[in-house]
Amino acid sequence: MTNNEKKQTNVKFLAIDQFVESNIVAPTEVFIKDRGFVGWGEINNYPEYIEDLYQNVSTLHSIIDGTTDYVCGDSVKCNVINFEDKINRKGETIQDLINWIAKDLVKFNGFALNIVKNKLGTPAEIYYLDFKRVRSNKEGTKFYYSTDWGKSYGRVKYIEYESFLNEDAPASSIFYYKNDINRVYPTPMYAAAVVACEIEKKMNEYHLNNISNSFSSNYIINFNNGRPSDEIQEEIEMEVYDKFCGVENSGRPMLSFNNNKDSETTVTKIDADSFIDKYNTLAERSQQEIFTSFRATPNLFGIPTKTTGFSEQEYNEAYKLYNRTVIKPMQKKIEKAMDKIFGINNSITIIPFALDALEEKND
Repeated sequence: MTNNEKKQTNVKFLAIDQFVESNIVAPTEVFIKDRGFVGWGEINNYPEYIEDLYQNVSTLHSIIDGTTDYVCGDSVKCNVINFEDKINRKGETIQDLINWIAKDLVKFNGFALNIVKNKLGTPAEIYYLDFKRVRSNKEGTKFYYSTDWGKSYGRVKYIEYESFLNEDAPASSIFYYKNDINRVYPTPMYAAAVVACEIEKKMNEYHLNNISNSFSSNYIINFNNGRPSDEIQEEIEMEVYDKFCGVENSGRPMLSFNNNKDSETTVTKIDADSFIDKYNTLAERSQQEIFTSFRATPNLFGIPTKTTGFSEQEYNEAYKLYNRTVIKPMQKKIEKAMDKIFGINNSITIIPFALDALEEKND
């Protein structure tokens, strides 16, 4: 037996270690020495991660946008003198403001506002701040605003503000709301469903890649006339990819010229049909987990359920429960926050979303 034969004989197949790639960003709070603020995420990127999920997970996007519309109601009225028409020099209205902070509240469970006081110490202007661009110190007494937290900490340029709630707060300060008193930053209400959001996102990416590379991912082509050199193998691989992979090459026939039957090219299909049911089940499960985290049902957002479809009665019943358990509590949080800012009760009135004229009259 030659040395080469020995080497071939001694070759063993080993189990491949499981590899799991995770892009999930944990909401870790990291105190940045010599900078004063607390990083939100291991590299201060958790809000951007949440924003990415919102932009790329259709179920999450639909729920956040739909819930925001419900929270904002039919309209918003400001009961404070000089703020009825506009709230700042930009001409923005209280309706604009509530729309923006309601979305941040649904998305992050927090929101931030820049309050500008007059000489009497009362609010003269209110400006919305993009919540993902705001960071806080441990005590919540100082806040830091930057348009780009992605740079290294030493290169980040930010504006430092005092908390509006500080007694000696200067003319321009920040009102910061969060839902979690035990953490520096809030916890999104769908935090437990982040994995489900990632699954839906990855499944969309998988299907996109599967369409773009459909042929190569579903077939094995065996050339049974000897093993060519590495260069020729690469050339054959590129030829197959160019001619048969991708949606633009779908349905093209493949021709094979062989010396005889024994050396014919064989094409073996990798049967993926058995995975269809598994993927459908996984898709339904991940979507259901996202809805469950919001205590919502698909009917609330115009998505028919698999078993019952969509009916007005089911929608009405689902909305009444969602309104009581999710919408009204959020509206109260916003109203109480605005009362703190203006220093009076009933500073704003959110006119509830009415299912029909009769319900609006009864409310």
